[in-house]
Amino acid sequence: MTAETSASSGAPSTGLGPWMRYRRQYSRLSPPVQMIGLQLWLPLVFVVAFCLCYINAFHQPSPKDIKVAVVGTGPAAATLADRLEGTSNGMLSVSAVGSVDDVRGDVRDGDLAAAFTPGSANQPARLLVASGAQFQLAEVVQQTFAPVAAAEGTTLAVDDLAALPKHDSYGTSGFYIALVWTIAGYMVGMFIGMMGQTLRHRVRLGLIVGAGFVFSLLGTLFAGPVVGAVHGHFLSLWLLGWLTTISVGLVVNGLSYFIGRFVTGAALILFVFLNIPSSGGAFPAAFVPEPFKWLHPYVFGTGVLDVLRDVVYGVGPGTGRGATIIGVYAAIGLVLTVVGKPFFDRRNRLRAERGKPVSMMLAAQGAAMAARQAEQAEAAADTRPHHVTTSGAPTSEGPGRDDDSRGNGNGNGNGNSNGGGSRGEGLRDNEFADEEAESDAAAVSGAAAGSGSA
Repeated sequence: MTAETSASSGAPSTGLGPWMRYRRQYSRLSPPVQMIGLQLWLPLVFVVAFCLCYINAFHQPSPKDIKVAVVGTGPAAATLADRLEGTSNGMLSVSAVGSVDDVRGDVRDGDLAAAFTPGSANQPARLLVASGAQFQLAEVVQQTFAPVAAAEGTTLAVDDLAALPKHDSYGTSGFYIALVWTIAGYMVGMFIGMMGQTLRHRVRLGLIVGAGFVFSLLGTLFAGPVVGAVHGHFLSLWLLGWLTTISVGLVVNGLSYFIGRFVTGAALILFVFLNIPSSGGAFPAAFVPEPFKWLHPYVFGTGVLDVLRDVVYGVGPGTGRGATIIGVYAAIGLVLTVVGKPFFDRRNRLRAERGKPVSMMLAAQGAAMAARQAEQAEAAADTRPHHVTTSGAPTSEGPGRDDDSRGNGNGNGNGNSNGGGSRGEGLRDNEFADEEAESDAAAVSGAAAGSGSA
């Protein structure tokens, strides 16, 4: 008999390691309490990640290294560029260009936030922006260059290459649409990964593609025709949303083979806590601190927003860069899926061959099932008809031999009922031994294989 079996059967637990002693004590808790306790890591991750990512990134937006250009030739333009950069305390990165035509494409693509053309007493200064690329950047550069124009004794005229429409005056609709698609894909992949470990690849991929089709359609339909946050481009946005949900679902599905039920936390960190501050959707990348600014070219949301802004407003670097980012994530998801399934099967096989105990979550699930079965058996026993006899006299149901038989049956039934009742009470009183929990868990381990190994 192994040390673990001895400990779980009531024998001294000498030889048990600290982890197995902890598991033994933990298994004595009520099964619902066990399962709740084993999932409390998720709110812990949420609290810590929310503070380190959202609050850290957004509590004090500080624009830095915003790229702008001063239009002009000769020493005057170069001197103005140097002066603006030197007095901006790191907010601006200023260059000098020969003409507006030289930088019009850069402003539209987002490589430059603005281009400033100095004015004179008889001619207003001009500022070229593209608010559809990033509303906050356009606002900041307008506030920055208005005093510069006033110092020249003139006013500032703004030329917006991609003005935002009235129904999306702050330019945030695209960001939230992309977020809807991303979260839908993450949740689909998460549930398939947690509950569908035994499914074949084609079934899991079919679910991801089919669910992505429906949820991207609903998200695009509600954001566009129903709410009116976006006008037009319905088919293009639906296709983008479908690719978004599929790509995210593939990554989360692939990760689930390696980390089991903990895929929820990994997906949250990857597609929510790191993705949102770094994507440039809520605030421009120039407004957030490191490492979010460094992550901006690599996070999934950057690719989705690049394509979306090009489709809706005709600004940004174009669909090429965004499509590449989305495609890379989808390819990573496919690789994780192809490699993960053999890894998952091999890990489970080795675990069984080495006689390792089932995971704590499976043990808790098995104990919960045993508790429910005991309660059902007790309830069924309570609903059975009772035969009443008086003074040991035979009843009208049959002769004395049958009474004896029924007496033995009642005696055994009482014994069993008491035993079952005390076991049910024990279960309700949280008295679970390890061998009970793990044997019950083993009975359901095949059905619950997707719960992971911890």
